Amino acid sequence: MKPQILAAATAIALGLGTAGAIAQDDMVMGQGHSMLTGALFNALSAEGFDTSNINNLTLSQVAQIRQLMADDMGTTERGRIERILEDAAS
Repeated sequence: MKPQILAAATAIALGLGTAGAIAQDDMVMGQGHSMLTGALFNALSAEGFDTSNINNLTLSQVAQIRQLMADDMGTTERGRIERILEDAAS
């Protein structure tokens, strides 16, 4: 095989391998986000929150809500959680 063709074939093979790894990382991240959201759905439902837009939450918002729920949840924390959930609706 000519050196230019070999170099091009190698570059394509490496690029496809990288694309596959990125796609797999995205899939794993999506599954992880789904698991976190599912657990959060259960916790929010048990506390009486509206969970209709829970799938719109970002990972950061999920983490914020989990932290607020880990604290001694009072009126302030409930209000902040409701605002985050409302923001996810838009």
